[in-house]
Amino acid sequence: MNNELSKVQEIVENAPEVVLTRDDDQRVALHWAVSFQHEEVVMYLLSHMESVDLDELKDKAGWTPFHIACAVGNMSIIIALYNRRTKPDLDLTTAQGVTALHLAVSKKHIEVCKFLLVNGASVRIRDKKQQLPLHRAAALGSMGLVQLLCEAKSPVNSQDFEGWTPLFHALAEGHGDVAVLLVNKYNADENLENSQGSKAVNVALNDQIKNYFI
Repeated sequence: MNNELSKVQEIVENAPEVVLTRDDDQRVALHWAVSFQHEEVVMYLLSHMESVDLDELKDKAGWTPFHIACAVGNMSIIIALYNRRTKPDLDLTTAQGVTALHLAVSKKHIEVCKFLLVNGASVRIRDKKQQLPLHRAAALGSMGLVQLLCEAKSPVNSQDFEGWTPLFHALAEGHGDVAVLLVNKYNADENLENSQGSKAVNVALNDQIKNYFI
């Protein structure tokens, strides 16, 4: 956590097994080094973990170091974690059903999202709320991410646990431009109803957004 590389080296050289020692949250040292973006410490730890499958290093919430890296958005660390003999599963989910792509989208890390998609990450995995990464991108109002995910063939009319499509989320959060994009370019169905029997236009943040969309 404190980025004390020399201290880390000293400890590991005296007791190599500590690399895989778990704390109370079931995290190993690599989780913390990635979380704090201490690149030299990450590289050193990885050099002592060549035969380790990072997918096995799930903490109590089901997060691996790769999940953390994609949430943090450090591309150098992400590439280091990915370019291994045993590559991490890009579609591995946390306890909440969240993938690395969900996490990267949530933090608007568009370069991370591009990396994940180029390497085969799925845009079709739903989290425990039945939301795709596209639901999150629409709620955030990110035109770039919405386009990226739609071009990667994300289902546009997928409904979450409340019956909301990405279009609902865009309008509810006041992102009229994203809502118009979803309908005009990606054929989002504006007539779908949620579990309450409402259409997307009816959950618009305010009349200004509603009128803009119409």
